[in-house]
Amino acid sequence: MPKAKPKPSSTHRPENSVLASLLRELRLASGMTQAQAATALGLTQTGISDFETSDRGLELLVVRDLVRVYGADWMAFVEELERRLVAAPKPASALIKKPSDPVRKKPK
Repeated sequence: MPKAKPKPSSTHRPENSVLASLLRELRLASGMTQAQAATALGLTQTGISDFETSDRGLELLVVRDLVRVYGADWMAFVEELERRLVAAPKPASALIKKPSDPVRKKPK
């Protein structure tokens, strides 16, 4: 039976951690603390922390607001996010050769 695909809103998708990491980097590059970012958006510091650790899902408009508060260009942010998503490392299981590969065939 094939594995079920994760729900699109799942905070456990690998893409979510890439997004969360980029937002954290952007906040740090802007020189803002989590508390300052939270105040600017009317959120709590814990909420910003939860976004950055992937413990809480991110809505598109909240991401856009965070990018704006950090003083970054939205389109440049989206382009960098896409670049990082495409460059995502392969899982170790993808490196294992299939039994049909000549290297793994048993000698006769």
